[in-house]
Amino acid sequence: MPIHSPSYRPWQGQRVSEWTRWLTICSTGIGRASQSRWLRRLLFSALLPLLFFGIPFFLFEQAGRDPEIWRSFSILVRRMPQEMMLRDAIGALPRNPTPEEFAAIRQPVWSFLILTFLRYPQAFLMVILVGIVAPPLISQDLRTRAYLIYFARPISRLEYVVGKLGVVGFFLFWISAMPALLLYVAAVMLSPSVEVVLTTWDLPIRILIASACMIIPTTLVALAFSSLTLESRYAGFAWFAMWIMGHVTYSALVAIPTFEAAQDQVAFAPGWRLLASPYQVLGVVQSYAFGFVSDPSVVLPSFVLLVAVSLVSLAILFRRVTAPMRV
Repeated sequence: MPIHSPSYRPWQGQRVSEWTRWLTICSTGIGRASQSRWLRRLLFSALLPLLFFGIPFFLFEQAGRDPEIWRSFSILVRRMPQEMMLRDAIGALPRNPTPEEFAAIRQPVWSFLILTFLRYPQAFLMVILVGIVAPPLISQDLRTRAYLIYFARPISRLEYVVGKLGVVGFFLFWISAMPALLLYVAAVMLSPSVEVVLTTWDLPIRILIASACMIIPTTLVALAFSSLTLESRYAGFAWFAMWIMGHVTYSALVAIPTFEAAQDQVAFAPGWRLLASPYQVLGVVQSYAFGFVSDPSVVLPSFVLLVAVSLVSLAILFRRVTAPMRV
């Protein structure tokens, strides 16, 4: 009598709902990634910009009662990146705003401050965080053949992919949407009345939309890189190279036109050159989510590019995940 039967044996373990199986993969990946000391430091540092961006919110809400504070706020805003975006939305900041003017510009000013928070410190942290978390997620499974353990269980490739996406998405939510929502809550608490929620109720929705526009494509691209190689360091190199080369290419394309426009004292619109830089493309879509960019000739190409890159990355991801099982 044989001791081990080579025939097919059905799964005898405990089954969970097929809608929650991906959570097991996701929670395991989060736990393993959290063991990195550098990652924990990065997650903590993602909350530090809240202290800096709390200052303009505090000054803005106090400026309604003190003209001297309003001047300090105006100086601070003029020194922020892309200050022209706010000026285009509301015009020049009033010298001594009336209560009606103050209430009218609250929503765009809050939107501008939150967008600046997402576009600069958090975007920089996003590139580093994804470069730490994403590269080993799939490449290590392919190198160690851990996929045999995954797919020996009642787990589909969709559940596997969604679980891996959830790992990166969790950490990106931690450094983007969550601190931005905390910043909004702090702004409400600093305001003279909670009635400001009636005029700024859409900001949490805009924060979630802008964060999703960043989380979804970046996560898919990073995991596609991870699935294309057995060495996670190559995936990490490809991830950082994409951002560096995109920024260098964009800077080279706009350097001469910007100089010529400055000589002629006219405004320069980068146009199609924005598509060379992933950072600029994400910035256009996020600015549209907050209502600062509405030109279809700028928004539509950026949005289409993000969708196309996401779909291609998803196709590569699914093909690479199932490739070892087709051999």
